[in-house]
Order: sequence, then structure tokens, then C-alpha cells
Amino acid sequence: MPFRSHIFDNADAALDAARSLLSEFGETGEDPTLLVPTSAAALRVRCALADDADAFGARVETPESWIADRWELFGDGRRLVDGVERELLVRRALAEGSSDVLCPEPTPGMIDLASALAREALPGIVSVGGAEAQRLVLGDAERALVDALSRYAGLLGERGLAEASQAAWELPALLPARPLVLLGFDEVPCYLKVLSEALSVRTVVARFDDGCRAPFADARRAPELTSLVGRLYKADADPVEPTGAVRFLVPAGRYAAPALVLDELLDAIAREREAAARQERDPLPAVVCARDPLGLFDELADALGEKGASVAVVATRPFSQTAFGRAFGALVSLVIGKGRLVERATDFALGAFSGMSIDAAGRLDAAWRGDRTVDAARLIRDLSAASSVASDALEALSRKDADGALRALEEGAREAGGLDAASRAEALAAAARARRFVDACDMVGTDALPALPLLERAPCPASAQTPLQGAVASPDAMFMSLSDAAELPMCSVSALFICDLTSKAYPVRVEEDTGTLLLERLGLARPVDPLAAARRRFFRALCAARSEVVCERELSTQDAAEAYPAVMLEELLDCYRDASVGPAEDVDRTTSLPVRLVPFARTAGEDALHENLALVSADVLALGAGEEWDLPRVGEVVRRDRVALPRRASEGSPAIDLDEGRIVLSPSALEAYLECPCKWFASRRLRLSELDAGFGPLERGSFSHSVLKSFYERFREAGGRRVSSENVEAARVLLSETFEQLLAIQPELERSFNPLVPRTAVERAEVRELKRTLLSYLDRECGLLPGFVPERFEFEFGGHAAFSYGGCLLRGSVDRIDVNDRGQAVVIDYKGSLSRDHALAAASPVAQAAGALLPHRVQALVYAQVARRALGLDVVGALYVSYGRNGGVSGAFDRTVLGPVDLPGIDEEGCGAPGPACEAMGAASFSELVDAVEEGIACAVRSLSQGVIDPDPRGGDPCGFCPVPACERRRDA
Repeated sequence: MPFRSHIFDNADAALDAARSLLSEFGETGEDPTLLVPTSAAALRVRCALADDADAFGARVETPESWIADRWELFGDGRRLVDGVERELLVRRALAEGSSDVLCPEPTPGMIDLASALAREALPGIVSVGGAEAQRLVLGDAERALVDALSRYAGLLGERGLAEASQAAWELPALLPARPLVLLGFDEVPCYLKVLSEALSVRTVVARFDDGCRAPFADARRAPELTSLVGRLYKADADPVEPTGAVRFLVPAGRYAAPALVLDELLDAIAREREAAARQERDPLPAVVCARDPLGLFDELADALGEKGASVAVVATRPFSQTAFGRAFGALVSLVIGKGRLVERATDFALGAFSGMSIDAAGRLDAAWRGDRTVDAARLIRDLSAASSVASDALEALSRKDADGALRALEEGAREAGGLDAASRAEALAAAARARRFVDACDMVGTDALPALPLLERAPCPASAQTPLQGAVASPDAMFMSLSDAAELPMCSVSALFICDLTSKAYPVRVEEDTGTLLLERLGLARPVDPLAAARRRFFRALCAARSEVVCERELSTQDAAEAYPAVMLEELLDCYRDASVGPAEDVDRTTSLPVRLVPFARTAGEDALHENLALVSADVLALGAGEEWDLPRVGEVVRRDRVALPRRASEGSPAIDLDEGRIVLSPSALEAYLECPCKWFASRRLRLSELDAGFGPLERGSFSHSVLKSFYERFREAGGRRVSSENVEAARVLLSETFEQLLAIQPELERSFNPLVPRTAVERAEVRELKRTLLSYLDRECGLLPGFVPERFEFEFGGHAAFSYGGCLLRGSVDRIDVNDRGQAVVIDYKGSLSRDHALAAASPVAQAAGALLPHRVQALVYAQVARRALGLDVVGALYVSYGRNGGVSGAFDRTVLGPVDLPGIDEEGCGAPGPACEAMGAASFSELVDAVEEGIACAVRSLSQGVIDPDPRGGDPCGFCPVPACERRRDA
């Protein structure tokens, strides 16, 4: 019998024709089967046929369900492979050919391609032998793909499995001759085409298609919508008259779109409620289509709920993006030891399934991030101790028992507090999906853990619904994809919102790959027309609307480039264009719409950032219209008395006579306040610093200081006084030993010591370079301060006994103090590198110090006063000495005692006292300079005590590491 094919104007007309044919079969006592492309279509058709007695006995199935049912009855005993098993076996087939350089790698994309080919036409592909492949002139890549699919077919046979396409090739010879009707197939899969054509030899096979040419007549549909759908895709027809049933939202960009959709959707819901009340019927839902319906639902659901509207979303999300999937993935990462382990462990600890409090999870996170030695074993140990769910799951994973781990995590999901019904349902659905995956792995004989990338991208149900308002039976709005909306019955929704109508969101392009080319060579390809498919989807979605359609299109992309309209939107707009008006004259420049549609368009800019992101509806905005607030400037605080707090002795600490009215500061804190009060407040008082233990200048500096201190102590114990040309080689050996010994204990140090812990090859190379740098520094030590001997290293002050300085209590340590035979001393502050700011001449007025002129770097001069008072030394130099590669000496020194011979490379005029730099500060000698600096700092301490933290950057690069990026006085280096 011939294969009969018919095309109708719309889906309802095609369904009526199919219904009539089913009635004819029913009258003759035949048992027909009606095949539809999707499960949603099957449900819709079953409902339509439920009240038709003539259609009684007709089966309505999808091709997949019908072939599976027929194969179970008439097949050879092999079970049809499911989607998960298919991917796993295809992955193995690709991996088994890895020895062949031409065999494609089992990447996710290649697995998808090979799986699609197997599902479509496996028998037709594996039948291609060597001679046949040569006749068809298959390329190397195509042959390799055929070989991989042949291996896949063998793996199926070994396990008693079969592909649906294999069943479709064999069923025509096994099935009884019963009529078959195909309804609504835009593109018939290859396996179904083979099956139906073979059956048409023995029985009636008919195909009824929706041509999407005109809507089914329905008086309930708004006249403009009827005209629009009837005019769509027709070149020679009168333009549609706009009445407002079709409206347009034209946001300037992505950030303006949600608020615009929110307001229009609330208006549409209100109009439908009023219409339903007048007509004494239940309100119909509005449907919002978006490229990412779940994302748009998340943005709008709360705002809609606050306005009394209930909403639902029909969507899926990849397993790895579900909360359950992230938790499971985190535990797997810890067991296999790959990935950003601390982040994954923290994600699990903070998640709902861990059973841990936020405080407990936060403490673990802080401990892990503050320790660069943390490894997978430590993370597993800590998580297992803190969470019984993690303990059970990790213990199971250590045995490679993925199912046991999933059971433990699923139990945690069932008992987790703080989850709403939708979140718990999504978690349990993801757990069920993962359990099925593990079962499939067991069935095909594959370890689950290595195959987890396939699970990570598996779709999981993510549908959700907010509570219904009042006595209504359905939500006010439903969010779904455009494809799902195209499956809705005619006139079943009040308003249809189609968002993201840009060419990027809805591209129309032909996609060709190795698979499509292979099917073409084998004569198995089906015609694919992306434009026709997009048109059909758009047409059917429009037919679902009863009262209104709203099209949303952004004018700009997120990077401010022009966003081009989708083809469907352009064709819709063409229905309204007047042929007598030129295209350029008919376009509104602001909206890019035909001029006659502008009255039915709403625009929104991205400048109202707060309103857009907060999703505040228009009526709420009206309440605050015209109101203004004065924002405080940076550095302005209300409670100045809390900016700097006096430090009191803690319980158990040495008894220190602390003045209750004075604050305790370090020399570096004083220098930071002088550099910029606001920066000091953010970095020192608020401590807006990096949470993670680092490997940078701070850690390298702390380690270098420790190495130099320990080296000199051991050097003196060995009988050395100072490094000289005679003992420099022995000094290098000692410093090298000291370096390695201290490096070995770095992982054991507390976070407060800023341990230097290299973890990568690059970091280990940096450590080796640092060692070479310190060894080369010893050569410069030979010529530094001849006649002076290093006496004190990391000299601490202000800890056991209070040290008063400049109106505050000072606490800290001096890196090194060198003393000569006359009792004269030089304080040294080690630096990794020096800048012009370290010279005494680099000075400027300090507003917070009553305008006093002070050097940009004052630590060494503060240390000089400490050495004078605490040790009774005659200090003649306050130096910054660089141990870095380029070396250098800077700071301030007494020119009556020291000179360039003592300080090789120093800027004598810029650092010497007396001298112009010293005199500019009102000091005639080095001693007076030290006192003058303290007097200036005393003024700054008073400002600090009073809470003055206005931004006032000083120096070469005061804003370089400032954590206040929005400061109005921020400047580049």
C-alpha cells in the first residue's frame, strides 16, 4: 500500500483528519496506532480523543514507547538500551579504539554525536564494510566513526541489548499488519522512516503534518491575533492592523529586561482576572517563554509573589548545577583529589545537605583557606568529623561504592532543614537520576566514578511553583521554553510572552558535522531546515495565545554591542509593515519597530540600576518618586569614637601598664595612617584583606626576615662578628642551611607567621630564586657599615613593657640594630625592594598631622627613637636595606658620622642629616630629625584617636593595594 502523506493548515486540522481516519479504521474493526513526536503531544492528543467514541481502541504513542512495546512482544528477547546505557557503551566503544590514531576521543561532544547516530540508524551504519566504505569514498574520520559504532553494536550484543533503530529495522517482518498513522512529525527520524516505509507494503501508513499556514478558527482568540497568525509567512497580504493585542518590550539591555517583563506581566495577569470574572470562568495562565526560563523565573518569582501572583516553571537543569549534584560532585572531587578542593569542600559544608551550621562551616572554611598545606586527606578528615552525611558518603566513595554515597547524601537531603518543597523535590529528583546512572554503570560493567562527567550534564527536573493565590486551580503565570509553549493547546493561555527575541538567543543556521555528512553518504540523512523548524515553533506558540502576545527584545548585548533581532521577530514585524512606505521611513529609531507599533511598545534604560536589579514594580516606584538621599563621602563616619579603640591587656597576657585612654599601634600602622587614613581604616581596622593564605610579597618578606635573623644568630654563635670578604663563603653555606631548615618547618607555622608554603612548580621556582637572591645579598653585606657589628635581631618592644611614642603605645620589633665600638648604632629595616619614597627627601605635608611635613616612609625613624629610649643607644642612622636582586640602601643617616663609604650607593643629599631634606622638616641634625618626626606623628595620632579617616593619599603609590576601589580620591600609581 502506498505511504500516504497530507499537509494541513494547522495542528488542529491535522488532528481532525487523523481522527476521521481512526474512525474509518474503527468501523472496519481494525486496531490502528497513532504516533506523535513527543510525550506532551501524546497527552494532548489523548485528551482530544478521549470523548470520541469512534477513536476508541486507537493507541496514541511516541515512536520510542511504541517500538519498545512492540519489541517486547515480538522481538528476539534483547532489551532496548536506554539513554544512559547508550552513552556509557558509546563511551567505552570510543575508548577501546584509542590505540587507533584516527579514532575520535570519547569527549562529551563525540559521545553525543555517536549516540545520536546509533539512535538514528545503527543498522544502516554498521552494515558498511571495507569494500562498501571504499565505494562510498568515506573519509578517515568517517571510517573511524563507523568502526566505533560497530564496536558499540558488539557491546550491545554481548549484554543482550539492542538499539531502538535495530528494532525498527527488524520489526516490519515481525509485526501484524495494523494501520499506522503519523501525526505532527515535522522531521521523521531515519529509523521511523525505515519502519513506516517497510510497513506500508503490508498495511495502511498515513502521515498528517501541520503546515503552519493558517490558524484554526476560534472565536475566543483576539481578532488581531487571528489576523497575525493568518498573515504570518505570507508575502502578498494586507498588513495587520495593530490594536494592542500584540505589544512589545524593548529594554536597552539585559539588566533592564526583567523589570520591564515584570510590570507587563502583572498588568496581563490583572487583565485576565478581570476578564475571567466578567465571563464567570477560571482565569487562564499567562505563559512566559525565555531562552533560560528557569533563570527568568528565579529573577521574577519573588517579586510576582509579593504582588499576589502565583507562578510556576517547567524546566530542567544539568545534574552538576543542582544542589544535590554540586554536593555529590564536591565529595567525589575530594576522593579523587582533583579540582579546587578547598572550594568544593566549603561548598559542601555550607550546603543544606551537610547538616552543619553556618558558623561551623565558616570556621572550617577559614581554617582551610588560611592553611596552604591543606590536602584532600585533611579535608576529608575534617568534613567527616563535622558531618555524619559527609562521613558516610566519603567512606562509601573510598570503597568505590557510588550507590552507597548517593544513599547517604539522599538521606541528608530528606532530613535537611531549611529547604522548601521545590528545592527538596529537585534534590530528590537529582538523587534518583544519579541512582539510575549508577545502576546503568553496574549493568554495562563500567566504574561509575570515571564516568561521572556523563552524569554531570544529564538533565534533571527543576520545575517549581509558588503557592497558589485564592481558590484558583492553576498558577497565574508559567515559565517555559518556546518549544514547550509550541506544544500547548490552541487558545489555552491568556497571554504569551516571548522573551529574548535576538539572533543570538534564537539562531537559525544549518549545523553540519561528521555525523550528518556520514548519513548523507549512506543515503540515510533526513532533510533539515532550521528556518522552517523555527517558523513552525513560533507559529504554534502564537496559536496558544487567546488574548495577547508580548514580544521582548533587547537592543544591546551585555558588552554594549548591538543586539540583532531574531528572524521570527522580523517576520512578525513584517506582518505590520505598510508596503507603500519605504523600510527606512517605517522604522522608529528608538525601538527599531515599525512606526505604527510604537504606541504599543514600552522601553526601559539600564541607567536605573537599583530599580532594575531590585525588580521594584512601577506603582511602588511612584511612592518614592522625587525623593533624594545624600550619600556620605568616603571617610565620613558617625561613630568616630569607635574608629580607634584603646587596647587592653587580655587575660593571661603579661601585665602591662596600659593607659586606658591611649591606643596601641605598630610602626607600620602609623606609616599606613600617614600614607592614607582611609586605607589604614579599611586594611588595618576593618581588616578587608584576603581570606586565603597566600604566596606573595608578604609571605616572602616574612620568610626572608626569619632567614636573616636566624642566620645572624647562628653566625654569631659560630664566632663570626660581621660578614666580610674573608668569611663570605662560609656565610653562604650557613645561610643556605638556614634557608632550607626554615623552609622545611614552614608548613607547621600558624597563619599569623605568614608561612611561605610553595605548592606548584612555579612557586617552588620562586623559592629557589629567593634563595639565590639572599645568598647574593651577602656580597653587599661585606661593604655595608664597616666598623659596625650586627648586635640585635628582631628586637621586640612594647610587649612586656609599655613603650610610649607620639601619644600612643607602640608595639613591634626592629629587624636589626648594628653597633660600633663607640656605642653608636644604626637601625635597619629590611625591604624586598626600595622606591624613591624610602628616601628622607620624599616628604610631603600631612593633613591629619596638622600639615606637618613628614617623610613618606617613617618606620626606620620610629625604630631609631625606640633604640634610643629602650636601649640607650646613640643612633646615627635609620636605614632601609634591600635584600632583593637590585639591592640598595635608603632612609636617613647622620652625615657627621656616616658617609657614602659606609653606605654604598646611598643618595647622600636625599638621605643625609644635616641636609636640605632634614632642614625642610625644621631639624638641624639627625637627632633633631628623629624628635621632629615623633612630634608630627603625635599630631596624627590625635587625629586617629578622634576618628579622622578622610582619604588623603600620599606618596608614590598609596592606592596600589587599597581595598577601597570606590574612593573618590583614588589615583593611579
